[in-house]
Amino acid sequence: MGAKDAAKNEIASFAKKSDRLKEEGNVHFVAKNWKEALNSYQKALEMTMAGTEERASLYSNRAACFLMENRYREAIRESDAALESKPDFKPALVRRSRAYEQINEYSKAVSDLESALKVDPADEGLKKKLNAMKSRAANQKASRRGAGAGVAGLGGSSLRSGALNRKNTRLTPQQQQTAAAAAAAANQPGRPGQQQQQQMPLLTLNCKLGEVKKTVVLPISVRYRDIAEAVKNTFSSSCKEPLALKYADPEGELMTVTSRADLRNALASAVSAHEKRAAATGAPGLPQGTLPPVEIECVIVASAVTETPDVVTPQNVGAAGTTPEDEEEPGEDVIEIDEWLLTFASLFRRHLGEAGEKEGPLDLRAVGLEKCCEALEAAVGTDEAKDLLAAAADKFQEAAAAAILNKGNVHVCAARKLVGGDPDGGGSQVVEEATKLAIKNHMKRLDQEYDDAVARYVESLAIKPDFYETTIAWGQQAFERGKHYHVASKDATGAAAAERAKECDEMFELAEKKFQESLDMLPAEDKDAAAAAETSTSGGEEGGEEKANELSVKSQILVLWGNVLFERSQVRHGREDGKWEEDTHAAVKKFNDAGCSKTDITRALMNHTSKKWANEKDAIAAAK
Repeated sequence: MGAKDAAKNEIASFAKKSDRLKEEGNVHFVAKNWKEALNSYQKALEMTMAGTEERASLYSNRAACFLMENRYREAIRESDAALESKPDFKPALVRRSRAYEQINEYSKAVSDLESALKVDPADEGLKKKLNAMKSRAANQKASRRGAGAGVAGLGGSSLRSGALNRKNTRLTPQQQQTAAAAAAAANQPGRPGQQQQQQMPLLTLNCKLGEVKKTVVLPISVRYRDIAEAVKNTFSSSCKEPLALKYADPEGELMTVTSRADLRNALASAVSAHEKRAAATGAPGLPQGTLPPVEIECVIVASAVTETPDVVTPQNVGAAGTTPEDEEEPGEDVIEIDEWLLTFASLFRRHLGEAGEKEGPLDLRAVGLEKCCEALEAAVGTDEAKDLLAAAADKFQEAAAAAILNKGNVHVCAARKLVGGDPDGGGSQVVEEATKLAIKNHMKRLDQEYDDAVARYVESLAIKPDFYETTIAWGQQAFERGKHYHVASKDATGAAAAERAKECDEMFELAEKKFQESLDMLPAEDKDAAAAAETSTSGGEEGGEEKANELSVKSQILVLWGNVLFERSQVRHGREDGKWEEDTHAAVKKFNDAGCSKTDITRALMNHTSKKWANEKDAIAAAK
C-alpha cells in the first residue's frame, strides 16, 4: 500500500471515529446530559479536518448544548468557530441569533437571521422570526433614544374595557406596585368617575420567607420575571440570595412557580381554597371582579430559577410603538383576567348544572374533552374513520418499536465506548490492541451491554414484528460481537480459545440470519429501488457507479452482509480453514448485488489478509 493510500485510510478511520463520537453526543443531548454531550462533541472535533462542514456541525452542536444551559456567551463562541469553518452554516447562524436575542443584542440577532435566510430563502419560520426580531431591535433603539422620558401610568388613559393597554410602556415592578396601590385607592366606593372606569383585578401575593411576611400587589398582566424581581426586592433587606417562589396545590404539595402558566395554577388553587372556606363557614364569596390573595412560600436557592422557555414574554410586548401584530407570536400571551371573563365563568358553571363542579375551579379541559368525545362517537364508526385509525395505530406502533430499538442502540454505543477505536476497522492493529485491552478488563461488561441490546431488540420486534430497522441493527451488533470474540480467541489458549472461536462463528451466522430476515421484511418499494440502482450500473459507466452509491435500504443490507462474509473469510484464512475463499466470492457477489463501485470491491480484495489478490489485475478479475 502506498503512502497516499495509507493517508487516505487514516483520514477515513478518523472520520468514522468522529461519526461515532458525534452519535454518542447526540444520544447524550437527547437525554439532556449536556456535559457529556459537550465532551463527546469535543472529542469528535479533534478528529475532523479544518474547513469542513462536519467541523462546523460539531461546533454548532456544542453551541446548542450551551444554549440549553443558558450559557449564551459560550454559545456565541462555539457558533463563531462553526462559522469560521463554514461561513454560511445555517444551524450555527440560527443558534447564534438565539444567543444574541437572550442577551438583548437584537441587531446582531437580526444580522444572523438575515444571513440564515439567504442560505434558505424558503424557510417561513425564519422569515417570521426575522420580522419579530427587527421589531424588537427597532423598539430597543427607540427606547435608548428616549431614555429619561416619563413612563405612562395605570390611570384612566391606560385602561380600556377592564384590560391593560398593551401599547403603553411596560412598568418596572416598583412602578407597578405604586400604580396598583393608586388604582386600588381610585376604586374605593364614593370616588368620582368610578362608574366610568372599570379597573382590572389586582394580583395580591402574600409572601413568606422564614418568619418574615410581606405583601406584594401587582397588575394581573404582570410578567413572571417582574413578579420574581418584585418579590426579591421586597425581601432585599433581609435576603441577598436568589429565591424560588412556591405555592401549595389543592393536595397541599409545594409547586415552584417558573412561568405565567404556573401563576395561573396558583391563582386557581387560591380561588378553590377561598370557595371551600366560604362554603364551610358560610362567609360571603369574593366580590365581583376581585381575586383572592395567593399564598407564596419563598425558598432560598443556589441559583435563580429560570423561566420556562416556551412561555417567556418577548421584550417588545407592551413596549411603546409596538403594534398587536408585532406581538402575536405563538404561546406568548400575557395574563389578563377581565371582569367579563369572571362573569362568564359563573354563567358557564350554572349552564353546566349537574355536569359542573360545585366548588373549586372548573376543569374546562375535562368538560371540553367529554363533549368532544360525544361528538366523535358518531364519526369513528365510519369506514373512512376505521382506515384512518388503523393508519394511526401503525404509526404509533412504528414509533414505539423505534424507541425501543434506539434504547438497544444505546447499549451498543456503551460497548463501543469500552472498546474504543473503530468498530468497523477489521484487521487494524490499533483496533485489535484496543479490543484486546477491553476484553481483558471489561469482558463481563461488554457481554452485559450486548445482551441488554439484544433484549431491547426482542422487545422492539415484539411490538412490530416486521420492523426491519431492528433486525438490521441486530445483525450489525452480532457482527461486531463476533469480531470481539475472534480477537479473544487469538489471545486465549486451549479450550478457552476454542470456545471463543465457536462464539465468533455463531455471531457471524446470527448476523447473516438477521440480514436475511431484514431483506424478507422489506416492502416492495425498497426492493424496487434496489433493482433500479442495479440497472443504473449495468453499463459499467463511472457515472452509473456514483449513482449507485446512493444506496437503497436493500443495497445497504447487502453491503453489511457482504462485510460479514468478507471478515469471516479472513478469519477462516487465519485458521487455515479451506472455506475462506468460498466466503470471499460470496462477499463479492453481495457487494455487486448492492451496486457497489468496482473500484471499492477491487481495493477490498487487494487488502485481503490472504494476499491472493494483492496484484491489481487479479483483484479486478475477481471483482466481476
